[in-house]
Amino acid sequence: MISPPGYLRVILAMVIWGSVSIFVRIADQPAPVIVFIRVFTAFIALSLYIRIRGQSVNLKGKYILSLLSGIALSLTWLFFFKAVQTTIIGNAVLTYYMAPILSIIWAYIFLGEKLEKQSLLALGMSCSGIGLILSGYEFSLSGGDFLGIMYCLIAALFYSMVVIFAKKLTEIEPTHLVTIQMAVSTLIFLPEIVSSHPIINMTSMLSMVLLGLVHTALALAFYFGGLRQVKVQHASILAYIEPVSAPIYAYLLFAEKPTPLTLAGSLLILIASFLTINSDIPAPQKHENTET
Repeated sequence: MISPPGYLRVILAMVIWGSVSIFVRIADQPAPVIVFIRVFTAFIALSLYIRIRGQSVNLKGKYILSLLSGIALSLTWLFFFKAVQTTIIGNAVLTYYMAPILSIIWAYIFLGEKLEKQSLLALGMSCSGIGLILSGYEFSLSGGDFLGIMYCLIAALFYSMVVIFAKKLTEIEPTHLVTIQMAVSTLIFLPEIVSSHPIINMTSMLSMVLLGLVHTALALAFYFGGLRQVKVQHASILAYIEPVSAPIYAYLLFAEKPTPLTLAGSLLILIASFLTINSDIPAPQKHENTET
């Protein structure tokens, strides 16, 4: 039986990630700087957490897969930020949300997950919801936009691989796995920081540190912990909760009112999420009354 807390962990991760753009906006730094501070902070925080608990990182012998998951996660962020810097937001977001679809395909091929009819229905509803949410954005294939879309497709591909790696590494404690991923990411982005000499004020640093502590260390631990108990196809559908939460943060913090199409798309995604969770809740058994 799938445990409901697994769904809760995945949903919490998506709600947290929905506010990433807010903190990126406040940080106001080049993408590599934001990513480096983010992953380095998460690495330090998780290392201290593990040490305080009297533990040491235990990868259960799966060193290569753990290393590959860290590389895939780093390349996800690298190519997504490149996409955001190269093309307009509508192109980037719409393309990036190919990742859940790719995850479902890889889960079917590499993990043997059978596609459920209800999951396919929920996925269709979520994709339609994304289409409605993004309908107000401009889309383009001219100039550098095509290159940006290619960057985002690569990011989506690597992110879908991260999900599959995580599912294959469920026997590793989530905080241990994230610690290794952050160590790998820190090493990958370190040369960029050394060469760029960024100027960072206190507000920017605080924003990026929070990205590391909350949106990376905590949220990834939630997500990978949830994947222990949730099918990849279900977690992939719940991933569409992230763009639903983003307009809520924008409204609360910047008074940016969502459009009717955004609300309609969000409603579709929430219904799809309910169908996904409900599909794993067993129906109550009927007990026949027997008279003696």
